[in-house]
This record gives sequence, structure tokens and C-alpha cells, in this order.
Amino acid sequence: MPTEIIKKMLSRRVSWIDICRGIAIIFVLYGHIFSNDRQRYLIYAFHMPLFFFISGLVFKPTLGKSMLSVTFKYIKQLIIPYYLFAILTYVFAFVSQTAGDLSLSGIAYQVFGVLYGNGNNGMLGYNVVLWFLPCLFITKLTFAAITRKVSGNKLLLLVLSLSAVIGALISFFMPWLKLPFGFESALTALVFFGGGYLSMQNKKRISIFMNQKKLLILTVTLFTVLIATLNYRISGYQTDLRINHLGNVVLFYLAAFGGIAAVTALSQLITRNIILQYIGKHSLVVFAWHNILFIDLKNLINTLLNQNTINTIHFFMPTFYVCIAISIILFSRLIILKLKDVSRFAFFFIQ
Repeated sequence: MPTEIIKKMLSRRVSWIDICRGIAIIFVLYGHIFSNDRQRYLIYAFHMPLFFFISGLVFKPTLGKSMLSVTFKYIKQLIIPYYLFAILTYVFAFVSQTAGDLSLSGIAYQVFGVLYGNGNNGMLGYNVVLWFLPCLFITKLTFAAITRKVSGNKLLLLVLSLSAVIGALISFFMPWLKLPFGFESALTALVFFGGGYLSMQNKKRISIFMNQKKLLILTVTLFTVLIATLNYRISGYQTDLRINHLGNVVLFYLAAFGGIAAVTALSQLITRNIILQYIGKHSLVVFAWHNILFIDLKNLINTLLNQNTINTIHFFMPTFYVCIAISIILFSRLIILKLKDVSRFAFFFIQ
């Protein structure tokens, strides 16, 4: 796609928010390519909270609409794409033999998992990252309902604090609880979603801290690394919003908001970057497809290269996988769109 067209497409959007999405999805890919907690706990400390925060940044109050119409709007935005991606990626995983248990009972359980919308207990096992979409739906719908009843930032902060407490209690006392559409995780996600919304409502006050972006990025990054490492050492595992493992709750929120502050400040420092903006604009597609693509890429590399070669270039492999996955997904999307344009053009002349 020509650079001028991409620039035109991106000009209608807030550039730094798309850059933020682009950075966030790259962190997600790195988090999923690393194989153990020790390698990825820093990324897991903030990467999914960051996505909920970004969603809160662009949230618009729904006071003039009925909750029914708002619900249908969010179903169209999130649930329909969720089911579409769930079906398409399962077919892809099934064909490439990465879908796990291919028995009738195994397939039935995955169908149940798709309907249930929770990425735990082996549900969505073929592409577990899809848990984010139904959880975001619940989070967004809950926040829309709250903002219709709650006015004023202070009262909203109180509600978000209550949600954080309930989410923490469930995480600590009922880690086994896995509700439809990940509602147990949505209680915690709501805090970050609301944080994004409130930061946009108070962006003039926050802009004071953004005057020294480079210093802020350095300071907050070091703070996040310290706090996330401390939480990892104390709890013995990485924090993970999907499975509602928060570790020390205070440290979890400090590290998560620290990482969010660092990435948002970096995004505003960059201001414009056509590659990150384009990736950010299509982050949902990358999010949905990257995990199962990683499996096939790893199998292909293991087939083409011997183990000694792989060990030699081991340090560069995560970046290689991330770059190749993003390139394949976005290029495939572009080809599909081009084919759609060609079919419309052909249909026009047939008529």
C-alpha cells in the first residue's frame, strides 16, 4: 500500500494512541514468544492492563442512548469479531494440527469454551489470547453502565477502587472462579479502563508531568522494573490478568500503572511513526492471529534449521518471530482487502 494512502488513513486518528497500540501489541507478541515466567514477567506486569487503559482512553459516554442499543453496539464491535476470529483461527489450527485434542469430546469442549468466553481451564486452548475480546466487552459495558449512574471523578474513583478490592479478593480467595466472558478478570480490568478514561478527562493536569517526557520515561521504567521484579520475587510467579493472578495487589497496580505511564509517555514523545501507527490501527488482527502463527513458525524453523544453528541465533529468534508474524498477518490482510476490491470491480462490469 502506498505511503500516501496509509498517511491519509491514519490522519483521522489520534496518532499517539495508535502508536501506543502498536507498542502494546509488540509487547504482547514478545510476551507470548518467551517460554517461561522468568523471561516475560516484566512484560506481563503491564501489557494487558495497557490494552484496557488504551480502550478507556477512547471511550465515549453513552448517556444519550439506551443500554440496549449500547449493548448491541459493543456486540458488533467486540463479540462478533470474537466469534469470527474464534471460528477462523480454530479452522486454521485444526488444519495445521495445532488445535490440541482433535477428538469429538475435545472439539466439543473448545466449542463450549468459545461460547463461554473464558480463556482458562483449557477453554480457547487453541488460541487462548482471544479471552481479551469478551473480557473487554464486559469491561466496557460495565463501565458504560457505571458512567450513566455515577457523575464526578471522585465518585468514579471510589467505584473503581471498590472494583479493585473485589477483584483482588476474588484473586486471593477464589482463584478457581472462572466466570463467563472472564467477568472475574473484568473487575480488575475495569480499573485500568477507568484509568484511561479519567486520564483523558484530566489530560490538562496530566500534561504537566508530560513536559519532561524523557525523564519521565526513564524514571517510570526503572520504577516499573523494580516493582514488577519485587512482586515476582515475592509471589513466585508472573502476574497474569487472564488467569487473575495478581500477586501482591498493591505491587501489581503500581507496576501496571508504571508500565502504562512509560509507554504512553513514549508514544507521545514519538508523536508520529507510520509503521507503529499502522500496526496499532490493525492491532486486533495481529492480536487474534499471532499465537497460532507462532506455533507454525516454530515448527517450520525447527524443520529447516538444525539445533546448533538455532542455538547460535537464539538471542535473535524472538525478534525474528515477532517481525515475521506481524508481516505475514498484515500482508495477508492487505491481500484479502485487495481481492475484495477486485471482486467488487469485476462485479461492477458484470452488471
